Amino acid sequence: MAQDIRVGVVGTGYIAHTMVAAIGHVPGLRVVGICSASADRAGSVAKALGIATAFTGVDALLADPAVDMVYIANATAEHATVAIRALEAGKAVLSEKPFAIDSAEAQQVVAAARRTGVLFMEAVATPFLPAVHNALADVASGRLGAARQLSASFGYPTTPASHPGCYAAVGGGVLLDRAVYLVTLARLALGPVVDVRAQITRDGNGVDTEAALLLTHANGATAQLTASLTAMLGNMMTIACERGAVTVAAPLLSAEKIAVETVGPPSRPTGASGMRDRVKARPMFRRLAGIARLRKMGFASFGASPYVPELIHFRDLYRAGAIESPVLPVDVSLDVMRILDAAREDRR
Repeated sequence: MAQDIRVGVVGTGYIAHTMVAAIGHVPGLRVVGICSASADRAGSVAKALGIATAFTGVDALLADPAVDMVYIANATAEHATVAIRALEAGKAVLSEKPFAIDSAEAQQVVAAARRTGVLFMEAVATPFLPAVHNALADVASGRLGAARQLSASFGYPTTPASHPGCYAAVGGGVLLDRAVYLVTLARLALGPVVDVRAQITRDGNGVDTEAALLLTHANGATAQLTASLTAMLGNMMTIACERGAVTVAAPLLSAEKIAVETVGPPSRPTGASGMRDRVKARPMFRRLAGIARLRKMGFASFGASPYVPELIHFRDLYRAGAIESPVLPVDVSLDVMRILDAAREDRR
């Protein structure tokens, strides 16, 4: 049996708690320490979560030879700095999204990963969900023809009181907190982006709270993405291709349902059009047809937690001695940060 990969967690907030629980469902990963700038906070959280060691500050955690990999879940504005320090300390890094606040910081992290030759991956869980993975694979297979459009949304209401990190002056905003998921999926599904157009709404403090993005990809395909901190959106994704479409049903960030629809040439048998039109005019028929379509939706479970598939992937990369993920390469994560920068700066 392979030795457990010993995980040190940087941060003690909600997502750190969530990921510690998810790690508990992944054989081969074991949380051995957690750190906070506050000794009291680190100690209380370690005790509550059953973690053996509480570190005061990142330096103490990184200096411990008993830590093999670091999961970064502290304030967004600190992700890049901690990632670089961890890589230079020889620790594999799984950094919560976004792994930087802009493309300049992102380039520094990527440079550190390549200079040290240590495993690094941004923790964007969505591409690893079986339902999303299957949707991307269906599109990549070409059986539905070339992908032409992707539409996706992610949004639900929050407030500065309920989600203070989303509204932080540095590292906050809907682009970094929510659009990052959508842009990552568009980049993976449709390839490199050559043009970015954006409509951004900001609050009184200048924090972006609503975003509508139109991406044009190098292959001519387009992506329409909407993200919100203040409104309930559809939270689903559809990739439209020449001969069909793939839809990942809501909620996109913990998706387990997928539907594939195919189209063929229009056909109308002679003499049947009148009967078909009369049947379709009946509401009950339309209702039953809708139920039938729902039943065609496939189910792909992520297991005990939506974060388990990405954690299994990262575990396997570590065991294989890899330095980056083939599913979410560092160049894609860097591209996503460039796209978000362009969206933030679009004044058209």
